[in-house]
Amino acid sequence: MSNIVTPSTLFAFGINYKTAPVEVREKLHLNDLEIRTFLSLVREELPECLVLSTCNRTEVYGVTDSVNFDIDRFKDLLVDFKGARSYVRDEHFFELISCSACQQLFSVATSIDSKVVGDLQILPQLRSAYSIAGEQYTTGKVLNQLLQRAFKVGKKTFTETSIHEGAVSTSLAAVEMALKIFGSLQDRKVMVLGAGETARLTAEALLNKRVRKLAVSNRTRTHATELLESLECDGTETEVIDFETFRDHLHEVDIVISSTGSELPIIGPADLARVSGSLLIIDIAVPRDVDPAVGELPNVMLRNIDHLHEIVSGNHDRRLKDLPKVKKLIAREMVDFLTWYYTLPLLPASETDGEKPSDGHKSEILRIKQFLNENVSEIHKLYSNARGDFRQDLDSHFALVDRLQQMKAKAFGQAAA
Repeated sequence: MSNIVTPSTLFAFGINYKTAPVEVREKLHLNDLEIRTFLSLVREELPECLVLSTCNRTEVYGVTDSVNFDIDRFKDLLVDFKGARSYVRDEHFFELISCSACQQLFSVATSIDSKVVGDLQILPQLRSAYSIAGEQYTTGKVLNQLLQRAFKVGKKTFTETSIHEGAVSTSLAAVEMALKIFGSLQDRKVMVLGAGETARLTAEALLNKRVRKLAVSNRTRTHATELLESLECDGTETEVIDFETFRDHLHEVDIVISSTGSELPIIGPADLARVSGSLLIIDIAVPRDVDPAVGELPNVMLRNIDHLHEIVSGNHDRRLKDLPKVKKLIAREMVDFLTWYYTLPLLPASETDGEKPSDGHKSEILRIKQFLNENVSEIHKLYSNARGDFRQDLDSHFALVDRLQQMKAKAFGQAAA
């Protein structure tokens, strides 16, 4: 067959809680505006790109048409974009190609790659990342297909397994940590800093524990007010505190849970000079809201998101009993996606431009898909033999495409292109 398509290569790179501690992850965290700016920088070189940045990960999923793709260039671009050269080292990154990149995204979407397995926040966060990429016109044929399948398997995991039973989001884990330390929260006064989704989930969990008082402070006061008004606060005293003055009230509470979007710490040792009793501060923001030096104060207990594994372990067995089932869902969805993905370079170039195929070409496409289904072991071999060396895995990917083209030509009784 002539005019064989050059493969559009799926890849992923980034850092997450498995590869880097919080003090490194916070240096590469991107807010929504920064994601938009970064996508605009790579748009000329990458036909497709998506960035997922949360407290536990900053991961880039992309597609390249280049056979000489240099992933280090884009890693460097991200590091320099954030001015993090002196903090982030090469060993903090993971690099994945093709099958492994697909598996990583599906593992993220199903929350089995989350620090808190069963985290309910990750799928909405992935949807938001996809929406931003769509707004920046950096999604296309491959990422659109990949993300739709990621959302599908993520939803199936929620509805068909028990992986989320007893699962704790970052917010719930923070409240459970406070409960473990104090025993009961009914007589405790709590201040929540921030008014986003994480803060809302935190406030809901605190109200479920019937805290005595809940104060919320946010840079935009109306958002804090709207947050409290949206909650059922029966039996709990509530208050909105101006963000400019929240430090003046730190000595009045027992617990502070902070999840703002600040790029710099908003609480330092000097802000706690009036604290005389025990104060628990749980910093679940990335970048961190609290100067680490606060943890050295004698009457302050400082915890961050890297301490939340203490809560996770309590429900470990119940959460993970369906883990094999989730992995089977991922494996089935991977087979379907990768069969589609490796169909692309086997099609004539005329069939990849978005035009409606002719009846003859429809028959050809069906034959190609059937051929790939019959030879899916070749794809699985690439996945299972991945060495973790990006360049070698990329070469294996191209070798697989070439082998499939030769096998197809032989199976279809054609000369190899």
